[in-house]
Amino acid sequence: MTIRLPNAPRTVFTASLAALCLAGGYGLGMHDASGGRFVAPPAPSQISVNDQRAFNVVWETLGTLERDYYRPERLDAQQMASAAAKAMVDAVGDPYTTLSDPQHPDAATAQLRGTFEGIGIELDRRDGQYTVVSPLVGSPAERAGVHASDAIVSVDGEAVSGLSLDELARRIRGPRGSQVLLGVSRDGQLLELALVRDTVTIESVRGRLLRADVPLAYVRITTFAEPTGQQLREQLGSLIAQDARGVVLDLRGNPGGYLTSAVDVTSAFLNDGVVLYQARDSSTSETRRVFRTTGTAQVPDLPLAVLVDHGSASAAEIVAAALRDHQRAVLIGQQTFGKGTVQELHTLSDASQLRLTVAQWLTPSGHAIQGEGLQPDVAVAAVEGQDAPLDAAVQLLRERVAGHG
Repeated sequence: MTIRLPNAPRTVFTASLAALCLAGGYGLGMHDASGGRFVAPPAPSQISVNDQRAFNVVWETLGTLERDYYRPERLDAQQMASAAAKAMVDAVGDPYTTLSDPQHPDAATAQLRGTFEGIGIELDRRDGQYTVVSPLVGSPAERAGVHASDAIVSVDGEAVSGLSLDELARRIRGPRGSQVLLGVSRDGQLLELALVRDTVTIESVRGRLLRADVPLAYVRITTFAEPTGQQLREQLGSLIAQDARGVVLDLRGNPGGYLTSAVDVTSAFLNDGVVLYQARDSSTSETRRVFRTTGTAQVPDLPLAVLVDHGSASAAEIVAAALRDHQRAVLIGQQTFGKGTVQELHTLSDASQLRLTVAQWLTPSGHAIQGEGLQPDVAVAAVEGQDAPLDAAVQLLRERVAGHG
C-alpha cells in the first residue's frame, strides 16, 4: 500500500523498533523517501559553513591516511566510508536512526509481507537495554516462552551490551532449523532460552463469535500488514452476519505495521475523522500533516471495546488512540508501549539504507505518546489462567448493548 506524494511514491508503515531477527518494522511512518533511487549528495551550498568547517577533519584524516600510512594497500576506501557514515549516524544518539550496510540489507518489511525466517520477536531499546515489545503469535519465540518486557542480555553466550540494533539483529537472525540461545532478564532473574529458528507465517487478523446471552464479535489483529484492512472487513462481515451486537478489538501484543493499514482499520469503525497528525517537534498546528479515515465505516455504531497492553505499540497505539479520542471505543487492559516517532527510509548510492527519524505522530487530540504510551480507560491486569481483560470487555459490552436495548 502506498501513499502518493509529490515526486515519489512512499510506502508508509509503523512499528516498534524491530529486531529484524525475524520480523520487522522500524518506527512509525517509515517512508521510502528515495523512491528506490539513489540519493544525490548535497551540494556544498546546501551545507552550512559551520558544518563544512566541522567536516574538514574527515577529509584531513582521509588525506593524511592516503599520504602517510605505511601500508597504503590496506586502505579500503569503501570500508572507511561505510565506517565513517555509521559513526556519524551513531553519534546522533537516536536508536531509531540507523544505517544498514549493503551486505545486511534492511529486513524491516519482512513480517509485513507475510512470511520470514527467524524467531519472531519485536525489540526496542529502553534505558540502555534491548527489551522485547512482544513475541509474534505462533512464533518460535512465543513457543519458547519469551515474554513482552524481557530484556535481551546475551546471544549464544555473548553479551549484547554495546551492540547496535542491526548488530544484535544479525546475531539473532538465521536460517530455519538453526538454534539460537537467548539470555534474558525477567523480573530480576536471568534466564537462558533455547530457540529453533523457523518460518513464521503471519495471519494478521483472526476472529470468532463470542456466544453468550449477547453475541459479540471478537477480532484480534496481531500486526498491521498490507492486507490487514481487507482481512478485518472480511472477518467483521462474517461476524455481523451472525448477529454480533458488539465488537472486541484485541490489539494486545501488536507491535505495529503499515500506517496505511492503521488508517484502514480505524476507518472500519469511524466515519470521517482524523486518525493522527504527523509533525516535527518545532512545527505548528498549521504545518502538521493530517491523516484521516477513508471510505465508509463498516461498523460505525456497534459498541466497541479495544484491548491493549505493554506490547501494543506504534500502529496499534494509533488505532487505539484515534478510536478513543473520537469517543468511539473504550480502552481496556494495561498501559501501551509508547512508540510515536516517524522514520524515513533512504537507499544510498552503495545500496545501504539509512533510516532517519524525521518527525513524531500525535493523537487526534494532539498528544504525543513517545515514551509514555496510552493509559487504558479501564485498567485490568493480566491474570494467569484467565483472560481478565477480555472478561471485562465482554461485561462492558453486554451492559452497553442492554443500554441500547
